[in-house]
Amino acid sequence: MKKYIVVLAVFVSVSWIGAAQQTKGQAVHKPAVQFEGVIDFFQTNGIDTSIYAYYIKGNKVKLDNFDPSTKNTEGAFLVDIGVKKMTTISPVRKIYFDQASGAPVKPSGVVNVVKTGKKQVLSGYTCWEYVATDEAEGIRIHYWLASGHFNFFINTLQILNRKDKSSEYFLQIPHTEGMFPMLSIEEDMKGNKKNELKVTKVERKELKDDTFAIPFGYKEFKK
Repeated sequence: MKKYIVVLAVFVSVSWIGAAQQTKGQAVHKPAVQFEGVIDFFQTNGIDTSIYAYYIKGNKVKLDNFDPSTKNTEGAFLVDIGVKKMTTISPVRKIYFDQASGAPVKPSGVVNVVKTGKKQVLSGYTCWEYVATDEAEGIRIHYWLASGHFNFFINTLQILNRKDKSSEYFLQIPHTEGMFPMLSIEEDMKGNKKNELKVTKVERKELKDDTFAIPFGYKEFKK
């Protein structure tokens, strides 16, 4: 299986909701209860693009990685935040296996974070800009963070323990509990874009428990 996530990972426990007002033609959501639903996003380096979706319900999170051309699921992670457990699923091979998180991944230098005071509405949510810079690594990442009940995101990143810079740097930003990046742009120190992660859709809805179950007929792979 290849390239399952990020951050985004995007690619944050979770909730937004629905009392809306109009800001520049977009509905601005105000968080009220814990978020349950689906967050679609993509990640691109300008050459390759990966498509993902988070499914969130309570302490259960599923992260699907889709083939950009067929839209079929290439791979998935099931995360149980309550017991800090991660399970990898391979639809191609019809197998699953538990996977250890490993030692936490951290940037090699010091990440300096600045909240710029800039804001914009993305995917219906008011987002504030945070800029994380590590001069030793020569990387600067612009995060546009939405506030709400998105605590799943920090917990999920810690369990997945991804080695992409967007995930690493996000975990260095203080006081981001309940926040989620609707957009992150990674640049070098000259401002050349290296990577982008952007949410394309946020849908709040009830999810069935079997969304987070091992698919029927899959066999456990033991190393």
